[in-house]
Amino acid sequence: ERVATRDGKSVKRQIRREDGLFAPLGLPIKHAAVDGLCYAPICQEELVKNRDLFAPRPDDCMVSTYPRSGTTWTLEIVRNIHLVQNKNLDPEHSLKTQNHRVSAPWINTAPMKEDAPSPRVLKTHNHYQHLNIQESNKTFRIIHVMRDPKDVLCSAYHHILKAGPIFDYQGSFDEFVAYFLEGRVESGDYWDFNRAYLENKSGFNILYLKYEELSKDKLECIRKINKFLGYEQISDEQLAAVDEPTRFEAMAGTQVPVMGNNVKGKVGQSKEMLNKTQRAEVIKQTETKMAGVELPGSYFSD
Repeated sequence: ERVATRDGKSVKRQIRREDGLFAPLGLPIKHAAVDGLCYAPICQEELVKNRDLFAPRPDDCMVSTYPRSGTTWTLEIVRNIHLVQNKNLDPEHSLKTQNHRVSAPWINTAPMKEDAPSPRVLKTHNHYQHLNIQESNKTFRIIHVMRDPKDVLCSAYHHILKAGPIFDYQGSFDEFVAYFLEGRVESGDYWDFNRAYLENKSGFNILYLKYEELSKDKLECIRKINKFLGYEQISDEQLAAVDEPTRFEAMAGTQVPVMGNNVKGKVGQSKEMLNKTQRAEVIKQTETKMAGVELPGSYFSD
């Protein structure tokens, strides 16, 4: 049985077990499970697992992230690059709206509209093994963004609380830290999720960005994304036209909330929430599970 959420999506009805956890994965939050992996409760298995979910186009771009890693920010940058590079888009083009349900649909929560005009921007929080493209497709563009797990943890906690009954988390922050370290939160294990994308065993066409890199040198990141999208040049005037509307103060309040999403963008917020022991535990997990991966120093520092 599926029930409607406050934002018009539908989820399977889930009842808290006697031990306080939710089936099928025994998690402290309501969730969907696909091949034993955790997804947000509004995700639909038939959409998550379908590699033919949509017909890829040469100018498509998909932004993939572990939740709370800069999804909205990156989608807005991509959207605005397309706008400055395509001045003659129809006024009714989906990219003309800041509502990401329209301009950058989360493709695993509702069927794709194949009549959407190009260029299209798509959003996914799928685990790597469930990317909705055929393994033979080596040209489809994917932008994968990572963020310091300490900040992801804290942002995820606020997100799940703000989403209220959608996740129905009843525990404390300290308990949430433990669940995050165990991979028992939305989208499962942060480290396994991101490592699979970084290893990219299927050889997909992926541009990797770090949230901290976007924060430190946003203009250079815009140039990288612009080139990845297939545009040869971007002028200083166009850079400014992308930069201005994608500043956090400009984006605040422009997005239709989806499951408690909001735009704040603060780097290092974990220093205000995690105690020294908790920060050390996250760092140790990063050192163990991301060994051999080049990451910003802040991921390993207290």
